[in-house]
Amino acid sequence: MISKDKGPLARQRRVRRWHRWIALVTSVQLLLWTLSGVYFAFVDIDFVRGHQFKHAPEPMMFDLSGIDLPQVPGAALALKERLPGETIIGLSADDGISWFDSQGLALLPLTADQAITLARSRTVLVPDRAEWRDSAEAGSEYRGAPLPLWQLWNSNSPDRIAYMDALSGEVVAVRHDAWRWWDFLWSLHIMSYGDRDTIGTWLLKLFSFLALATAVLGLWLFVSTRRASRVQ
Repeated sequence: MISKDKGPLARQRRVRRWHRWIALVTSVQLLLWTLSGVYFAFVDIDFVRGHQFKHAPEPMMFDLSGIDLPQVPGAALALKERLPGETIIGLSADDGISWFDSQGLALLPLTADQAITLARSRTVLVPDRAEWRDSAEAGSEYRGAPLPLWQLWNSNSPDRIAYMDALSGEVVAVRHDAWRWWDFLWSLHIMSYGDRDTIGTWLLKLFSFLALATAVLGLWLFVSTRRASRVQ
């Protein structure tokens, strides 16, 4: 005779209890993964990144006759116009890009007024306020962008913010509510609540394992229940 504590039905009851408790623990995170996944799937990423707020760059003629750049080490060279008629030179290296004027001198940062004027020509935001950013902050809207930056916005629309490289004048990011929702849901999705960028946190690994266990136990219960019903 098979003991009631060791038979197939007893094993099924134990697995059902484990499945119930593991599913209870993971249910909230599974819901957050689903909700964030729905947002990522249905909201266009280019819209989230704010490309619609930027003007497309226009082709221009570069005057290279006045450039006097001494020999410098680097991996690549870039030319761009910062202020009207001002050609600047970017030298790429392992530690980032260094910017120089046409005489080979290190480029001075844009002033607040210059940054506002540039942002008005390169975005649709029409900023009238500027704030200097020269330190990295975990979880900030401008994380990963080259420093220093100008943070630019219009007083009547403070939720739309442009971040401009203070040296090159490039608008490196535009943040708005759709991006903030994306960023918030992304932090829930990868379970990185501080810097919102770290993939592979111990929480994510733990709940991924629990979610896998929930699925595996559920499949085992489905197969074993069907097999038992056929035997009966």
